Amino acid sequence: MKRVYKLTPVSQYDIAGMESWLQDMAARGLHLKKFRPLFCTFEKGPAAPMRYRVEPHLRALDEDLPQQMLELYEDFGWEFADEVNRTQLIFRTADPNAPEPHTDPELQARGWRRMYRSDRNGFVLHVLSLFLLAGFLLYVLFGAGAPVYATVTGPVLPLVLLLLFGIGSLAPSYRDLCLLSTLVRSLDAGVPMEHRVAYPRRRPWAVPAFLAAVAIEVLLLVFWLVLPFVGGQIYRVADVEDFTPLSLEALEGADYDPYVMASDGYVDYANFARPNRYLLSTQWEVFQTGQWEENGQWTRLEILWFDLPAPLSFLSRPLARELLDRAMELDDDIWWTAEESVTWDVTYAPDTDLLATARCEAGGFQAAVAAAGDKAVLVRYTGHGDLSGHWREIAGMVE
Repeated sequence: MKRVYKLTPVSQYDIAGMESWLQDMAARGLHLKKFRPLFCTFEKGPAAPMRYRVEPHLRALDEDLPQQMLELYEDFGWEFADEVNRTQLIFRTADPNAPEPHTDPELQARGWRRMYRSDRNGFVLHVLSLFLLAGFLLYVLFGAGAPVYATVTGPVLPLVLLLLFGIGSLAPSYRDLCLLSTLVRSLDAGVPMEHRVAYPRRRPWAVPAFLAAVAIEVLLLVFWLVLPFVGGQIYRVADVEDFTPLSLEALEGADYDPYVMASDGYVDYANFARPNRYLLSTQWEVFQTGQWEENGQWTRLEILWFDLPAPLSFLSRPLARELLDRAMELDDDIWWTAEESVTWDVTYAPDTDLLATARCEAGGFQAAVAAAGDKAVLVRYTGHGDLSGHWREIAGMVE
């Protein structure tokens, strides 16, 4: 038989509406094959009057279908049609004289009450998970005191979208819970279940919500499973094409003596460049190393360069300021660490979007940042040169 797919216009918790819709589909020659909350599969056949009934049944993964219930409905002339998310069973009959297997409201209320309690607990867990997600998002943003850096390099975008999606899904979840609550209260009052009611013809938010959930899952998978394998390749400093890195040789002058850790044909892990790909930025790390001094000072230059998407170009300046603040904390690694607190002298270049150098005498630490358009760069340096004398080269990396 030909299969037909229809968007599901009713919630699976609108029991009477669900039964009414399936009956109307059968009257049009569409007989249920598979019920799904988003769309249902029907088999096209002769139009026929058909009655549908929905029974609650919470089933664990290792449990079989309830044979006693199936046999009860079969004895009354009903056939099993489908199961919905291991929580509901759907039966149908074409016999207009087939009796109803369940007519006692009190007995029906027991099954629906168990389902209501299960969904109520799920709703509470949903709310608690949103609080935990919000807390984790705040930690990602502000845990290291660098929210802009965390935004362009971390999973902030998918986490924000996931939080918004979770908040947005509270309303339909609560509405479904209210439908079950109303049904249980009605049965407790001795009112029999209705099986024929008016129902909505469509749920306009269902498809966008599904697509949004898929998009968020894809973003999370890309961030944690794909992007880590896209970046990280090692290049020679001379092979960087996105910008022209400031060279350690230009800072040190004619007496510069590079520190080499590899022979010809192998990666020099003292002088190399490495790209990193993030959802909201591309980053280049460039490392250049000179010789150790007798006094223990290490001649070294490190460049962190960022290229942001054009819509996020407004973040380049705050990112540069944040990078400079982090650089002046001197607590990133062994090379960039001071035993005692130090004072920095920060100088801003005039007539620039953002260009600044910072210097402290303790340990010879120097840092510089620049930002223009959708690009930002941080330079960290220990050596004999002066970064403030190379403003043009530093600004050129973001032009």
